[in-house]
Amino acid sequence: MQAETQKTTKGNTILAVDIGTTGMKMGVFLLSDDALSLVGQSLQEYEVNIYNDGLFGDIEQEKWKTAFIAGCKGMEDLISDVDVISLSGTTPGLTAMDKSGQALCPAILMLDQRSRKQAQFIIETVGMEHLLKTTANMPVAGGCSLASILWIKDNCPEIFDKTYKFGHSNTYFAYWLTGGFAIDPSSASLTALYNTVTNDFTWNEDIASTFGISPGQLPQIIPAYESVGRVSKSLAQKLGFKKEPPVLIGGNDAVLAAYSVGINEPGDIINVNGTCEITLVCLDKCLASANYNIRAHVLKDRWLTLHVMNAGGKALDWYKSLFCSELSAEEFYNSFLPQAVENCLDCESGVTYVPYLMGSRYSLEPLKAQLLRLTQQTTREEILAAIVRGLCEYQKAHLEEIGKKIPLSDVIHVTGGATNPALMQAKSKWMRDSEYIHNEQSSMKGAAMLGQKYLDI
Repeated sequence: MQAETQKTTKGNTILAVDIGTTGMKMGVFLLSDDALSLVGQSLQEYEVNIYNDGLFGDIEQEKWKTAFIAGCKGMEDLISDVDVISLSGTTPGLTAMDKSGQALCPAILMLDQRSRKQAQFIIETVGMEHLLKTTANMPVAGGCSLASILWIKDNCPEIFDKTYKFGHSNTYFAYWLTGGFAIDPSSASLTALYNTVTNDFTWNEDIASTFGISPGQLPQIIPAYESVGRVSKSLAQKLGFKKEPPVLIGGNDAVLAAYSVGINEPGDIINVNGTCEITLVCLDKCLASANYNIRAHVLKDRWLTLHVMNAGGKALDWYKSLFCSELSAEEFYNSFLPQAVENCLDCESGVTYVPYLMGSRYSLEPLKAQLLRLTQQTTREEILAAIVRGLCEYQKAHLEEIGKKIPLSDVIHVTGGATNPALMQAKSKWMRDSEYIHNEQSSMKGAAMLGQKYLDI
């Protein structure tokens, strides 16, 4: 557990909660004179479950609760004064819940590949053209809630029959705090059940009924800055809140990262580096493609492309554990990695990396990573540089595709824990020649900004 706090002065207090893939970040922000300042933060890490030859990826929702309780305890002096809670969440984090909001099985993460058969069935039944014209997304395993729901229906019918609501991480978490079921458009976008193109806060009932899903099994869709309800009195006392603060449904973590740094005009770009690496480009019209996802922004009349590499920072962690296990994390990321990248920026190396270490969101096939053209002279530094270059070139392809449709900004905002100056230098060389601006804690700050909007309204 990590927690840092400082004393606050008078003003509204916002608790931003970022339910990440492998850890929960919590930040207490003071809103004073229309300015947000971070006065305390906490990070609680947890393990996800990867099994069945890497095809299954899920997490017990109790880990989210445990992390939140620990974070509140670590910042107890600040938590007591919280006026509003705002959520940011990994999505889908699909959760089947009973009427009391209890999870009926672990949350299925975007890393999951178990529902490839169901994703193909959705495409064959509805048709790719209709899906892109309405939901704006190609159904794929893990990244598509409908595919995961159908997997549950096919393989665990007793769970499907007991399910009162299907929701994402923010749906589950908000219900635990308030007793209200809801979801926001940025989270609903990748369900294959939301009318993402019109972005009108409605589920596509035709698609839902085609697959035997009742609209009543889906949560109400509300704006990201709206409240689901207040923290229940008994839970507020347990967590250390003096008040019973309202809880905002919030939004997808990558979208909130974009919101936090002002990604609001067509062509604006942000590159998010965590367990996954995601590049988002702002759109003023919904330009759907089978090569990337589309999410509704938390802003009106705006969408964001979402080009995801499932194993971004995770690929670097994997490399370290396999090739540099004798190095500490600090030695690896602050010394070994920068040196390896710098040595290979201006040299030709035959080593290449095919980056699907944890599959692909845009393929119905179980793609896997490859290291190619290794020789007896290949060094571990060359292999690491090839992995970094492969990740950069993957995102480069997306920017080149979008750049043919709209003019792109010459500035790229970079955020997330899995980045450092060496990696930004590599991005400038191998991803896109641009000005790169690093931003800290963006998803958490984006959630806090929603809290500010709520208080202003």
